[in-house]
Amino acid sequence: MHLLPAFTRALMRRPAANFADGLTTSVHIGAPDFERALRQYADYAEALRDCGLEVTVIPADERFPDGHFVEDPFVIFRDLAFHCRSGAPARRDEGESLKPHLSHLRLVEPPADACIDGGDVLFCADRVLIGLSERTNRAGFKALRDALLSIQSDIRVDPVPFSGVLHLKSGLTELAPNVLIHDPALKTAYDLAWAEVVKLPPEEGFAADVMPVNNTLFIAANCPHAYEAAARHCQRVVTLDLSEFVKMDGGLTCLSLRY
Repeated sequence: MHLLPAFTRALMRRPAANFADGLTTSVHIGAPDFERALRQYADYAEALRDCGLEVTVIPADERFPDGHFVEDPFVIFRDLAFHCRSGAPARRDEGESLKPHLSHLRLVEPPADACIDGGDVLFCADRVLIGLSERTNRAGFKALRDALLSIQSDIRVDPVPFSGVLHLKSGLTELAPNVLIHDPALKTAYDLAWAEVVKLPPEEGFAADVMPVNNTLFIAANCPHAYEAAARHCQRVVTLDLSEFVKMDGGLTCLSLRY
């Protein structure tokens, strides 16, 4: 069972020159290099095209130093585009300029008390996990759960309180159906016994953000433990270096809206 259909499109926004002014908790690993980030970004976009996706890259917007992390302002499920309201006030207007590119989808706005980031929303093979974090509150969980249920009445949507990383997908994603890959920095009381859990060594924790795209699994470069696990479960594994985005709490899933 797979909740999401095959991806055919990806929406991206080019990083702005001031992207190092964005929000980050990763100050201990240094400031990002903009020119290197642009090269990594171009490689990422080309890798999605190589998977057959139609990739739209919209211009940078210096009003939003974090604006290239386009996965946070929207969650897309079939013909639904759920407009997220981030728990970080500085990021709440980022989605407005994305709306024209999603006009073919049914837009749903959350209630005023609902805060949620797309980085806290993990679609697994048979359920959706929504992390409760500094960016996503319980009202945000309920709003997205109700929107998803309006599309598929039997969908399972679970709240996942956690700590230790910024977003749920910063520390936990699905490597293959019922196989999770986990950064040990992410702490949660949510029961993961329904899945096989691959726990990474702390130095590879950022590689827990993997990105399945149809028959390809994208993982972070230079992470041998993550690569070994990926190759064991997936036929086609592609590595990408996103070191400059990791410095801004970013990862593979953050940089595109895939649908």
